[in-house]
Amino acid sequence: MRCTFGDGVIRLLTVTPLGRASDECAAEGNAEDLEIGFNNRYLLDALKAVPADKVFIKLMSGISPCLIVPADEGDSFLYMILPVRLKANEG
Repeated sequence: MRCTFGDGVIRLLTVTPLGRASDECAAEGNAEDLEIGFNNRYLLDALKAVPADKVFIKLMSGISPCLIVPADEGDSFLYMILPVRLKANEG
């Protein structure tokens, strides 16, 4: 899954043998069009396991691990998802 984190939006794109799918989600942040790839199953598993309604997704670069941490100080969890290499011609 190709994820592009922009100013106020996250763009998601996936291409499989069955076709293409894309979506956009509103988000708060300042990622300035950071593009990163994830195995969609790993990302979904982490988000399903989160015991909170809101999370922070911490990103450093397109090749660094993604951290999912609580937005509320009352919760305590940490998920790390390693990125996958993206093909330049997809998207």
